[in-house]
Amino acid sequence: MKIHGLMVDLRKTGSVLLVTIGAVFVFGAFVNPPFLRPLLGITCHRLPHRSFDWAPGLCARCTFFWIGILLSSSLMFFRKLPGSIVLGLFLMLPMALDGSFQFIGLYESTNIMRLLTGFLAGAGLCTMLEGGAKH
Repeated sequence: MKIHGLMVDLRKTGSVLLVTIGAVFVFGAFVNPPFLRPLLGITCHRLPHRSFDWAPGLCARCTFFWIGILLSSSLMFFRKLPGSIVLGLFLMLPMALDGSFQFIGLYESTNIMRLLTGFLAGAGLCTMLEGGAKH
């Protein structure tokens, strides 16, 4: 895209933005500084029993959602992901199902399941954005 005579690579610009946001949330998940707690609380319930002891700032699902975004968007900066909107949604589906089933009381998810589904959803979001950028 050309803006005022400058070429702007939207994929790289978007990946830098996602890396920055992801880094803030991953930092918040592991360090849990008081100044970030209001922001972390907007995006996560922060329930201690759904968190890892070594990442007290966010629950397991949100911690690995942001790790998935951070790693995928870092990769996106250097190369195109094999992305599509459908693949991205498919990768996000396990988190949606796990969270929904837990919410309606069918079962209590484990932190390992939250870790896996959160990471897949974070990677899925980047995959979906990469796929949407092609159109």
